[in-house]
Amino acid sequence: MQITQLDALTYVGPQISLSDIAVLKRHSVCKIIVTRPEGETDDQPAISEITRAANAVGIEVHQIPVVSGQITDADVSAFDAFTAQASGPIFAYCRSGMRATSLWALNKSNGGHCTDTILRAAGDAGYDLAALSPRLVTKPATTA
Repeated sequence: MQITQLDALTYVGPQISLSDIAVLKRHSVCKIIVTRPEGETDDQPAISEITRAANAVGIEVHQIPVVSGQITDADVSAFDAFTAQASGPIFAYCRSGMRATSLWALNKSNGGHCTDTILRAAGDAGYDLAALSPRLVTKPATTA
């Protein structure tokens, strides 16, 4: 299993198997965010199987069915909502980890984080988000 840390509370990686749930539990992950559509590839476990295995060890599972190369603002908002409710580390995955990392980056950008810092963290994790740069316009963080 490949698990890469982007920040203090966010891990990303490629498609997981049911046996990887135990590894995520050892990393204190409290939520898994599946960022790929159900049945995107034949070798992908059903999200219901991932959910059942994760729930059995106290990990919540959420899905944001992002089509590769088509991340919407609604997808970013959903990622923000799921991560904002987390009481500990989250693990987001897709086929390669790129969509999960892109959602994290767009969410951080919307939260006012520096674009260069976001790109550097993603790059250090092995994800080149240069193509996403036009969307990573730092916006001031909103307060409630």
